[in-house]
Amino acid sequence: MFNHKLSVDHTEWSDRANHLGGEGGALNAGYAPVDALCAISNHLGKHGLVYNNDWYWDGFSSKYNNSVSTLYTINLCFNKQEHVLLMQLIEREKV
Repeated sequence: MFNHKLSVDHTEWSDRANHLGGEGGALNAGYAPVDALCAISNHLGKHGLVYNNDWYWDGFSSKYNNSVSTLYTINLCFNKQEHVLLMQLIEREKV
């Protein structure tokens, strides 16, 4: 179960700033990938997929881009290959 994996760039799903202006330290971080994950969940739900039944979030991975910003990858697992294809079609609709 959940043998079909897909990694998605967070910038394809959110243009929200990763940090809020002002103080906050560690508590003021990570808004952009969470916003993207919420958008993904919403889109998949609109297509009838149920979290923890048809798909689940496996975590984030990140890399630094020129020491200025962080690029996050959202790692997803799907129960069926056609769910991966659906996700890829949804991404193309957004472009």
